[in-house]
Amino acid sequence: MLIVLLIILLLGLGGFGYWAYTQGYFKGLPFKFGSENATSSQSSGPKLTTPPKISDVKVSAPAVQEVGIVWKTDQFSSSQVEWGTTTSYGNKTEVFDDPSTGKSLGVVDHGVIVKGLTGNTTYHYRVISRNKDGLESKSDDNTFTTPSAD
Repeated sequence: MLIVLLIILLLGLGGFGYWAYTQGYFKGLPFKFGSENATSSQSSGPKLTTPPKISDVKVSAPAVQEVGIVWKTDQFSSSQVEWGTTTSYGNKTEVFDDPSTGKSLGVVDHGVIVKGLTGNTTYHYRVISRNKDGLESKSDDNTFTTPSAD
């Protein structure tokens, strides 16, 4: 008898939870309840009106075939590097930690590894960051030279 009462109690609470969710009471929580219309904490809150401010762009650990690029932003945002042998760039890394997708909170300390480089070559690059509302910033053009393969 006690087990039956516990089951009824749990089913009743489940029904209450579903009702509360459909009424919008749980939509601000940072997880989804099986509905594509549920929102996450990344998209809640006030709408941002300015793109992230990029600072401290640096090359970290240059090697013959790859280099690390690091930077900071004043808002949680995505990480991407555009690079090439001219200011037309021509290559982009994948986008990491993109809060505009709702699948990540974004980061303020960024680090991306650029691969597939050639030794003893000068490359142009700039970093790209996008906040939760899709506002994007690009850094100024920078350069680095990979060490020789010898």
